[in-house]
Amino acid sequence: MKIKAALHIFTLFLFLLLKKQGMAAAPFIISLGSQENYVIHHPMYLVDPTQQLCPEQVLESSFHRSELPILSLGATAAAVWVNIKLTNHSKRTAWHLQIDCPPVLQSVKVFRKEHGRLVEVFSVDADRPRVKEQIRVNNLLIPLNIPEDTESEYFIRATSNNILRLSMEVITLQYAFEKNYLNDLLNGITFGILMAFAIYNLFVYLLTRENTYIFYLFYIFFWSLNVFFYHGYLPDFFSSMSWLNSAGTIIGLASLFSVFFTNSFLKTKIYSPFFYSAGRLMCLLSLMVILTDIIYKGAYAFLMIQYLMYPFFIYWFGAGFACLRKGYKPSIYFIIGFGSLMMGNAIYNLKDIDILPENIFTSTSMHWGTLLESLILSFALADRLNFYQREKEQTQLKSIAKKKSFLRELLQKQENEKKRVAMELHDNIGQQLILIKNKAWRLQQLSDKTSQEAIGRTINHIADIITRVRSLLHRLRPYQMDLLGLTESINGMLTEVFSSHQFASQQIDNINKFFDSHESIHIFRIIQMLADAIIVAIPERQINYCIIQSNGGIRINFSIEKTKNHIAIVQDIYNRLNLLEGHIELKTQETDTLISVWIPCRNLG
Repeated sequence: MKIKAALHIFTLFLFLLLKKQGMAAAPFIISLGSQENYVIHHPMYLVDPTQQLCPEQVLESSFHRSELPILSLGATAAAVWVNIKLTNHSKRTAWHLQIDCPPVLQSVKVFRKEHGRLVEVFSVDADRPRVKEQIRVNNLLIPLNIPEDTESEYFIRATSNNILRLSMEVITLQYAFEKNYLNDLLNGITFGILMAFAIYNLFVYLLTRENTYIFYLFYIFFWSLNVFFYHGYLPDFFSSMSWLNSAGTIIGLASLFSVFFTNSFLKTKIYSPFFYSAGRLMCLLSLMVILTDIIYKGAYAFLMIQYLMYPFFIYWFGAGFACLRKGYKPSIYFIIGFGSLMMGNAIYNLKDIDILPENIFTSTSMHWGTLLESLILSFALADRLNFYQREKEQTQLKSIAKKKSFLRELLQKQENEKKRVAMELHDNIGQQLILIKNKAWRLQQLSDKTSQEAIGRTINHIADIITRVRSLLHRLRPYQMDLLGLTESINGMLTEVFSSHQFASQQIDNINKFFDSHESIHIFRIIQMLADAIIVAIPERQINYCIIQSNGGIRINFSIEKTKNHIAIVQDIYNRLNLLEGHIELKTQETDTLISVWIPCRNLG
């Protein structure tokens, strides 16, 4: 009994094993009736690892039933044969076999079994992507003429330089066009937007001559070609360039320019030298993929892409986060943009290997992933200009602040030096002159009359020198500033300068409380230099001036009737006005010259 039970178990195991391997599998039959489409699920297939099986050998081989609804072998260099039987119980004879995304397939051949042998009825290859038997749509639509109430058996051979996946259905021509209408609409919108972004970045590059835009232009161009490739439109644009009909070449070129764009957009040379150096390795890997695809036909380049996409993910996101940590704000757009692209393509790949179901969301994931990335990165490039503008403005503000600080420090040192010289003149030379004058006066008292006259002339000369020294002291350091304030210091200085001219003051507002000591000295110097410039211009008639406080500032106006020379405004006036954030206006008319100085008040309390 134990032996008999063991034999039963062994027989059951052998049966399951043989069934697993596909021996004695039932043929796949589709009965065509009133429906307009019949999806081929769990088809019978045979893998040809060497791509060397001839049709006679295929007829003698065993086929297996696909465990997945849609036959998907992943990236492989093998060929696959699919066997289907069609029984036409409808009144139509014009049926078609539709295979989705034909460019991903390197070659497709369709054979019909006739009198015990296979007869080729259709053949298409990447080197000649359009044949007369094929109806001109983006999917592969192959005519199948099946007479009524007859059975036809077909064998489909396919190879791929990408994912070997056969999504097939038997369909009527009208239903095929109706079904593909939405896909064509989405493809048209996607391609139109991508081209608009490409043209936009081309114009921006022509205007700015910044390499970032040309790198992005080439990157988005080749990635658009990849979308064209996956949806069957590439042969319509580049029918004579069959080498482009391969994901390895297109994705390799897109990856190469993505590295250039990453380094240029993120400024990795400044913000992340490590990822800038890593970019050279990523360029080398992209070139390896391209050369492999050109030299070795088949799925080898795409197999490399499947493994190399992870280093590229690390490179893109690593560079983005590294630059973001260094304070480069446009990096956030870069991360979100490439994240959207990767998510869309990941969903599409998961659909290809039947982990995710095939529906409108998964089938268009490459579309919305690419569009989101293009939209976000185009916005990022625009924001990058604003970032540079803000950065430039901040740099200019810092430069202006440094310039003002330097100018303030320089003028303060000049004032300190003038103060020191004034003290030296007052304490040393001034005192010495007074002492000499006093001694000369005593000597005059003790001398005879003749000598007294000579000494008197000397005393007068010394007195004149003392007056000049006092005038110089006043110009170097106005003593009234500390005692009387800014308003009286200006009045006293102008009265002294224009003592030999027709000079009159009009409205004079008290402005002492509006400015601190440093600002007051700058205002005094400005008016002092203007007065000197007016004297040099040789005024011939009346000079009027006024000081008016209004509208958050003060205005000091001069009106000079008729001058022989032009009034020149020296640079020191502009420097001090720059520190005070004020400005000056000079208007020369036929009869007079008007000078107006406006300075904002900081202390209005």
